[in-house]
Amino acid sequence: MVFFTESQQKFRSEVQEFAAKELARGAKERAKLDHISERIIKKLAEAKLLGLTTPSKHGGRPADSVMIGIMFEEVCKVDFSPMLLLLSHVMVPLMMNWAPEELKEEWLPKLARGEKLVCFGNTEPDCGSDATAIRTRAVYHQGNYVLTGEKTSVSVGMQADAMAMTAVTKEGAGARGITCFFVPLDMPGVSRSRFADMGCIPAGRASIFLNDVRVASKYRIGGEGEGFVKVMTGFDITRALVVLATLGLAEASLCEVSEHVKRKTLFGSPIGHFEGVAFKLAECATWIEASKLLSYQALKLRDEGLPHTKETAMAKWFGAESAVNVIQEILLIFGADGYAQRNAIEQRLRDAIGLQIGDGTAEIMKLIIAREMMGSRFVPVM
Repeated sequence: MVFFTESQQKFRSEVQEFAAKELARGAKERAKLDHISERIIKKLAEAKLLGLTTPSKHGGRPADSVMIGIMFEEVCKVDFSPMLLLLSHVMVPLMMNWAPEELKEEWLPKLARGEKLVCFGNTEPDCGSDATAIRTRAVYHQGNYVLTGEKTSVSVGMQADAMAMTAVTKEGAGARGITCFFVPLDMPGVSRSRFADMGCIPAGRASIFLNDVRVASKYRIGGEGEGFVKVMTGFDITRALVVLATLGLAEASLCEVSEHVKRKTLFGSPIGHFEGVAFKLAECATWIEASKLLSYQALKLRDEGLPHTKETAMAKWFGAESAVNVIQEILLIFGADGYAQRNAIEQRLRDAIGLQIGDGTAEIMKLIIAREMMGSRFVPVM
């Protein structure tokens, strides 16, 4: 990328070295685990990669959005298993900017050190794309809020110690009735249930049930009715990060297949000599590069304080789809070897497919792009 600064390029080299030294060994085996390895969490914390949106005074290592994107790309080239934990530890500290100082001091240093893990709950059984339709309720009573409802498809939900979440505090107010809360998951009334997924297995995707969970007012993030806007603002960075993580899988696959086609022979020639293979690799490389440009452009706009919702939506739709297409094409070039579990390609494909769904489907991204282009009056009806 032509616009990376010297400090960003230095950071990329640092993360590449860290990933090669600390994450490469055993990554394929960790992809099959039903949890994120404690050793990997410790290594990420020691490298201060769990605190890139946490203020220095709370033990973080603040980084610009482009640098955070670099971290996601480079880590996920080597080891995808901690990706959704990293995403939560970007999103939630950003939300905590609006939390009471007492709550920040209690939790942010522990999150940055990896002593506690956090997840984010927004989706519910009856709504995902329509975030204004949530049914979880937060009722204020004598200095506390009583939370009742279910959050589903919560990444890191089985392993997390706390959850940042949304709930309705004012009935019938739509987006203006939604408020954010931070909920320790060891509180009475909390229970969990694991999903059995085809990919992103270590993320431990879960449903988290809240049965009259009572939290003090200090656990409210921001004012009542401000939650929807805060969450949507967070998605404007996480969607670009999700894409760069998925492109990390595609880049690793492209690197491997580029060597494979030089060695594998057919009719006496390396298969890379055949146009059917060489042109396919050229297409894959172009899809990856175009998707990276969209993603880093969105992050750079964010760093410059400029509007980037449209660009992030473009990156999420095009980049996630491109990554899945690239990995599938590469699997086919590997043939039977690519289909075997001994090859990392099949796992990467299953992991990448999940990120076409998470943080917004292609259809929702296209609605956002159309809205940003034409205005809300002209948004197409799904």
